[in-house]
Amino acid sequence: MDQEIKKRLSQAVSKSYYRRWYKRWWGRLVIVFLVLALASTVYLLVKVVNQYQHLKNGDTYIEESGTWITRTQFEEGREKILESITDDDPWLGAEDPAIYVVAYESFSCPFCKDNQPDIRQLIAKFGSIVRFVSKDFPTEGLHPNVLNAHLAANCANEQGKYWEYRDLLYANQATEANPERFTKENLVTLSRQVGVNNTQFKNCLESEKYLQEIKQDVASGYNVKVVGTPSYVVNGSLIEGEIKFAVWEEIVGFILKNQQ
Repeated sequence: MDQEIKKRLSQAVSKSYYRRWYKRWWGRLVIVFLVLALASTVYLLVKVVNQYQHLKNGDTYIEESGTWITRTQFEEGREKILESITDDDPWLGAEDPAIYVVAYESFSCPFCKDNQPDIRQLIAKFGSIVRFVSKDFPTEGLHPNVLNAHLAANCANEQGKYWEYRDLLYANQATEANPERFTKENLVTLSRQVGVNNTQFKNCLESEKYLQEIKQDVASGYNVKVVGTPSYVVNGSLIEGEIKFAVWEEIVGFILKNQQ
């Protein structure tokens, strides 16, 4: 019996000693590690090659959506924006811009108000290459009397006072607590601060002369997938929400780099 036990033990030790490495627990871990390392290397290689190919073709990376667009798509997007811009849209900046920023804003939107200093910085620094275009996108249903403010802004634009009046609207923004700020009566009173012809302004506002143009702006916003304010369409690419000046600098620099 003792001899049989020793024989079996000897065979067990022998089998254990000569077991191939990939059949041992640590060998299996090594295999798993090598497979994962190989898969990661292949993934990174494919990603690098893909990015290199995009850059070689002159494609543009849109960080907000995490996608690449071709030069053709970029130009088509820009053409689409140009088609949506009309002669009556107020704008600031370059006559022949490299970058179009089309802003869909609501005068009752607190985020739009907060973004105004950043927009002024954008125009101050990049006004020679950027055109900032303002579109009406009144947030009716969310903010009381906001349509009145957009009608009034268009009436001020009729007399060449859009930007001055726009600043006053944001400075005196109507809220749920103070909806009366955007009543037509108060908007007429506010207009006196920018020196418009008061009778002409009042008649324009009372007749809702620019209602159809505001509806067209809203429709153009829906066409480019705008769902809230502020929203900015930059050379055909939609960017939603506030954009701080530091981010505007990055956007402008990135577009210029990819246009070279």
